Amino acid sequence: MNILFISSLSRSLSTGPAWSVPARVVAQSKIDNVYWVNLSNANHQHWIDTGVYHNISELQNPSLNALPDPFNRPDIVMFEGFYGGFKEIRFVLDCWRYNIPYIITPRSSLTYQAMHNKSRFKKEIAHFLFYDRFVRRATAVQYLTKQEYEDSKYRFDGPHFILPNGFNTPPIAKTEFSKDKIRGIFIGRMDIHQKGLDVLLDVIDDIREELTAAKFSLILYGPKLKDYYKVEEIIKEKNLTDIVSLGGEILKGDKQKAILDSDVFFLTSRFEGHPMGLIEALAYGLPCIITTGSNMRPEVEANNCGWCCDFTQDGIKGALLNMIRESHSLYTMSRNALLLASNYDWSNLAVGLNRILSQYVH
Repeated sequence: MNILFISSLSRSLSTGPAWSVPARVVAQSKIDNVYWVNLSNANHQHWIDTGVYHNISELQNPSLNALPDPFNRPDIVMFEGFYGGFKEIRFVLDCWRYNIPYIITPRSSLTYQAMHNKSRFKKEIAHFLFYDRFVRRATAVQYLTKQEYEDSKYRFDGPHFILPNGFNTPPIAKTEFSKDKIRGIFIGRMDIHQKGLDVLLDVIDDIREELTAAKFSLILYGPKLKDYYKVEEIIKEKNLTDIVSLGGEILKGDKQKAILDSDVFFLTSRFEGHPMGLIEALAYGLPCIITTGSNMRPEVEANNCGWCCDFTQDGIKGALLNMIRESHSLYTMSRNALLLASNYDWSNLAVGLNRILSQYVH
């Protein structure tokens, strides 16, 4: 099967798709004939290393006709993400013109929470002008979790399937946990609203005595973009510098060491697609504290590898207090996390995607 992947990834490596899209492409290329076009001018070595990556600057114009055979008329197109702008629209129009089936993987962009954020007005205009038709004429929409589908179907409840993000199993896993303290870690974009950092910091401020007694600390890793300096300001205003610290952007080997040196991974999001950071932490055997908005609450609860809660101050507070009381369970939860993470192996997911896409090819 000839599959064309189209993405609009930026230069930032702090977002999940910057890693999940190339990983998916590599896994799929072992089964199918694939070609990957990114609609921005960004380049990263691990994208190039896929062997099938092509920057939009290589094309004279953004269209199917600019691609080599057979990808000028692929069997199917996978749109990885949403809101790719004019260049993305050109490829969509070509799919309509040549009757080529396409799949959209919106990565939480269609959820109620994402559609009703501070950019709501702009998104409504974009959907009225083009994106409503883009979704409705899709062969299917791929949701990464059942919860993402539930949060998106209020607006788009057409043909769809659910297939998660994956992760390449790391060669090392967590084996020991802190004896007399608890070290928490967050890795991701410093987006106060989506990641729920405002409420998390409020809760830490509210129960600082209990956290201090448990010798709890939390380090937040993320690029110095978006709300990074707002988070820094909140930490200082609340006088939380003895509990919460900022670590800036962290990548590759440094990230592995930081995860293995931690005890609990935090993701108190209002909404997510399928969080690569959380899957990665679980794959290293790190228990977690997550909210319903992480989109992995059912799996984490079923496998007993973390503390789950609603996205409320009381919910997050309860999860933190339970973490303190049950810190003796970290090793058991760690083994459970490894078992859960084994379900997200990219090779197995590639086989599943091939089976699904074969149903849609003409």
